[in-house]
Amino acid sequence: MNQLPPDVGQDWISAVRGWGGALGIAMVARLLWHQRLVRLGQRRFWSWELLWEVPTAAFSAIVGAGIAAYLTLDGDQSLAVIGICGWLGPRGAEALVDRILQTYVARQSPKD
Repeated sequence: MNQLPPDVGQDWISAVRGWGGALGIAMVARLLWHQRLVRLGQRRFWSWELLWEVPTAAFSAIVGAGIAAYLTLDGDQSLAVIGICGWLGPRGAEALVDRILQTYVARQSPKD
């Protein structure tokens, strides 16, 4: 009889805590990638490319969380997958998938 709606504030805090670690790991991975490019002389540290790393980290966190959920990984294992996705970024993921597909297609192609 006395059912109150769920506390929206607590749900929001739980969501931020849950995604905070994932986004933090992905952001650290993207910053390490950015720092690597700065060290190689391909970027300046304070540049517009640094700004683009924020949405890339968010995207990487979502993709990594999806992969971890698909593989039923928990805790540190899922954070490791998120960190790998953050390090690879979109271009690295594309290269990885391309290499996997080339290997798979090469094995599947009929021999002449």
